[in-house]
Order: sequence, then structure tokens, then C-alpha cells
Amino acid sequence: MNTFRKTIGIFVIASVLGLASCGPKPVFFPELPVSDICEYYTEATKTQAIDTAFYEIKDADGALIGTVLFTSPFADDVKGYNGTTPLLIALDAEGRIAKVVPQTNHETPRFAQRVADGGLYESWDGLTVEEALGKQVDAISGATYTSNGVKNSLKVRLEAYQHQQTKERVEPKGLWQKLFMR
Repeated sequence: MNTFRKTIGIFVIASVLGLASCGPKPVFFPELPVSDICEYYTEATKTQAIDTAFYEIKDADGALIGTVLFTSPFADDVKGYNGTTPLLIALDAEGRIAKVVPQTNHETPRFAQRVADGGLYESWDGLTVEEALGKQVDAISGATYTSNGVKNSLKVRLEAYQHQQTKERVEPKGLWQKLFMR
């Protein structure tokens, strides 16, 4: 019986110590170098990570000049013709879409080029998030799957951004947030 009590006591102490170490863990978000976004924000001097796919862009005075959103990991389950179609969405200081930029993907180059040449990425320029979500955008003929992947990725990320703006927690799907969003 004495051994049993010692075992239970050790288990209780170990459990308490284990729980004490379960407090908030520091979260490190990947940096977004200013050089990666200077094409969209010429006055940018600093980026500040809000999460792994949401960055505020600031000028030399610290004023907010825009926001960069990445569709990954939020839209990692959205597929185009040959896989995911990750995007960078650049918002200006007023929250209007300044630019939608395709990121590295595995789409067939000729389909990806048709989407770009067809002006799909410019379809949302100047729109607020709400306007962009409400806009019906046609797929580019001859690249329907890739077009739909782009449209759906943008939609998923903008919806998540709306939730982030209202302080609701949105959990993206994928390995990235498991590593960096605890």
C-alpha cells in the first residue's frame, strides 16, 4: 500500500508540474521582408505579422499603409487544375484590394498564363473585401479549373480575413498552423 501511495504521489506531482508548463507558448511568425512587397507598397519600411498569413505594412512613421494576406494555409484544401492556387492579396490602407498576385504553384503553365492574360487577377482591383466577396467573376475560357481555384482561394481567404477583423478565431487547415499557430 505504501508503494501505491508513493506512485500516486509521484504521478500527481508530475501531473501538476506538467500542467504548469502548459501555459502560453511563444508563437513565432515568419517574417515578410519589405523587399518582397515593395512593388505593391513603395513607401513600406516595416512589416508586422499578425498571424502566419496576415501582415500589416507600415511606412517610416509607423502608419498603416496596407495589409498583405496570403491564401495559404486558409485555402490549402482549395484546388485548381493541378493543385492549390496560392495567392498574395494586397490591400491598401482603406482596405481595398490593390493587387492579387499568384504565388508558386503546380498549375500547368499554359493554363496559369491564360488566367493571367485573361485578367482574372485584376477582377477584384479597387474593391473592398465585401464587394470582392459579392462579385461574380467568370472563369477564363480554356482554364476553368485554374480560374475556379483562384476565385475560391480568394473567397476563402477574404472570408477568413473578415472573421479576423471581427476578432473571431478562424483556424486554417494544414500543417503550417499546427506548427506556428498554437
